[in-house]
Amino acid sequence: MRGSRDDDGLADLDDIERRLRAIRDDPEKSTTLRELAQYQLERIAALRAARDGSRTGTPAVTVDRLGPFRFSALPATGIVGIEIDRGDDLGPLVAVVSATEIRRLTPLFRHIREHAARGESIQIDVRAAFVDLLGHDPFDDQSGGD
Repeated sequence: MRGSRDDDGLADLDDIERRLRAIRDDPEKSTTLRELAQYQLERIAALRAARDGSRTGTPAVTVDRLGPFRFSALPATGIVGIEIDRGDDLGPLVAVVSATEIRRLTPLFRHIREHAARGESIQIDVRAAFVDLLGHDPFDDQSGGD
């Protein structure tokens, strides 16, 4: 039905897709931002497929948890979402990193896993660790400490 609320939603979604494609295809944008745009485009495709009753084209998502870290990866995109539960009223810290960056973060996660396996508590400045290993703060637009 033309002019219905669903049509308006699809028009908005089409506009979002257009803007995400522009970001994804812009070589001036950072690799992480372009990969995040691709990730969002695949999520939109999944929403459309679910709406149409089809699961074809829905990207696979793998989720893993390590202590306060929750990882969500879409293998086809080469990006990983990292959510860190801070255990406070500020909410989680969320970052999107590339597969290359996640490999650079491996020593941090290995260190945490080893301490957890021994039942030891570990206090770590997550932002400082990420900056040290990545060279930038993927949480820079989020307030609060680690």
